[in-house]
Amino acid sequence: LEGRESPSRAEFLIFTSDKGLCGGFNGNLLRRIEDFLKNQETVYREVRIHMVGKKGRDFFRARRREMERVEVGFYENFRFEQAMKMAADVTGGYLEGKFDHFYLVYNRFKSAISQEVRIDRLLPIEPRRAEGYLPEYLYEPSRGNLLDALILRGVATVLHRAVLESTAGEMGARMAAMESATKNCSDMIYRLTLQLNRLRQAAITKELMDIVNGAEALK
Repeated sequence: LEGRESPSRAEFLIFTSDKGLCGGFNGNLLRRIEDFLKNQETVYREVRIHMVGKKGRDFFRARRREMERVEVGFYENFRFEQAMKMAADVTGGYLEGKFDHFYLVYNRFKSAISQEVRIDRLLPIEPRRAEGYLPEYLYEPSRGNLLDALILRGVATVLHRAVLESTAGEMGARMAAMESATKNCSDMIYRLTLQLNRLRQAAITKELMDIVNGAEALK
């Protein structure tokens, strides 16, 4: 919860897919985060990237941008327990002072054909101030222990949701891309068939004209 004065180090956890054929799912996110990182070069002295997915890895490798860590095959059998472990690593790194800000970058699922690129600052957490009267409660265990557990679980829930949103968005984008490709293929087959029929009709007409002209010449 505690913010840092003059933050100069940031970490980014970026979720992309391992496979292609999903339209602009990866391209839109990677272009957005690349522009964001360029704009933040004057803000942060040190930027470290944790990349999830082959597409993001290949994108940053081609641009010679260093990555602290790369995860491939991350989405297979992902469980909330893994999110809890990730949350412990992230919050532990923040408490140890390894970075001042932690960002989460992923595609938020809006519909089967629409995703929204999100660049959310996960740490430090900005608590919302309650308005009005708040009753006094008795806590068991203590407030501090309960808050520690809730914060860890809250961070894990955000991470888990980002993974699920990214996975759902990828599937929706791939479905839309394949549907569009199928429609374009059907349209292309129709146009080519129509063109072939016209060429065949023109060839038959030409042959008939040659026959008719030959018969006229023999009279």
